[in-house]
Amino acid sequence: MAFTCTRWGTLLKGHHNWHGKLPTAADCYRYTLNHPGVRLALTAPKTRQQLEENLAVLQAPQIEAEEVAKWHSYGNLIYGNGQDAFDTQWV
Repeated sequence: MAFTCTRWGTLLKGHHNWHGKLPTAADCYRYTLNHPGVRLALTAPKTRQQLEENLAVLQAPQIEAEEVAKWHSYGNLIYGNGQDAFDTQWV
């Protein structure tokens, strides 16, 4: 099971070093569900439209390796080295 697939929304906001298309929540869910260890991804849509977009992921074609690599690179920008974010510093 996966949760916080959008990293509390920060994956949707962009990064100053990213010049490509920003992911949608649905992109984040597709990426997450691509992992072989994930069978369930929790979502928290605020509107019916967001719910429908999230559920459409279940009917979408499997994510291609090129797109996986793209979102992986983007995630690395957002996560950094893990030393600069509140959710990765457990003291």
